[in-house]
Amino acid sequence: MILTVTPNTALDQVLEVAQYVPGDRLNVLSNTECIGGKGNLVSAFTADLGMESVSLGFAAGKNGRRLAELLRRRGVRADFTPAPGETRRIVVVIDHKRRVQTWLVPESLRVNRPAEQDLEKRVHRWLPKASWLALCGSLPPGCSPLLYRRLTKMAHARNVPVLIDSRGPALIRALQARPEVMKLNMGELAATFQARPTTREAVGVLLTAFLKEGLQWAVCTMGAGGAAAAGREERWALVPPAIRPLSSAGSGDAFTAALLVRREESASWAEALRWAVAAGTAKAREARTDYLDLRAVRQLHRRIKTQRL
Repeated sequence: MILTVTPNTALDQVLEVAQYVPGDRLNVLSNTECIGGKGNLVSAFTADLGMESVSLGFAAGKNGRRLAELLRRRGVRADFTPAPGETRRIVVVIDHKRRVQTWLVPESLRVNRPAEQDLEKRVHRWLPKASWLALCGSLPPGCSPLLYRRLTKMAHARNVPVLIDSRGPALIRALQARPEVMKLNMGELAATFQARPTTREAVGVLLTAFLKEGLQWAVCTMGAGGAAAAGREERWALVPPAIRPLSSAGSGDAFTAALLVRREESASWAEALRWAVAAGTAKAREARTDYLDLRAVRQLHRRIKTQRL
């Protein structure tokens, strides 16, 4: 079972327009409510890929209840910690002409130490059933930057490996507890470590340096450029075929889900990374943040190029 934690949960409201023109009247082609929040999406895609997942995190108000309902419909157990305020409803505007998306992100719910303690108790309760713990996304206001570090130590005490997909102080503090896998994208790499490598080879060299912090794998997704990954004994670049992307929202979470599921199915790291890039690429073709076309994933998997770095 893949256990995910999303402290900053969200619902996504996806609006598709022919062309986004600031200051103009925009006719909405479609308006879709989707699961949002990194870990929630990892759980949803994990269920799509045929593996059990439980989603934890802070949730509040009507939006929090709706998010839990959408996850249950997807086959995911949502065991959220109640929090004051309201779970975010993020508006994602898809521009069909430019094939890009714009996020409108409102203020988040707020948490306090009692809420953190409740979440930690839920993590502790689920860990004996987990094969991986995925710590995903930003931390909401009021949340300690040490939360991910504490949860990593808790997982290791139960011999459960940890993947972290975050940024900023939350990620830096978590690395002190030596999670097994760090996964981030180019924007998160630049924002957290002030690093802007321009080639896959340079990304690979930088990722290798992180292994000195105790990681087993460091992985960076690169949008249309695929991904680079560094392990203690191997380093890979994975290049997808060219596609016409529509929205990258959720692509990184499809990547994470496929990576963990295939590893649980005993695939090598190189093979699991191929599946992960295929899943992220397939998701980028879709407007919905929470939709993954499994047939497209299988087709793209055969076309992923794997190169040693």
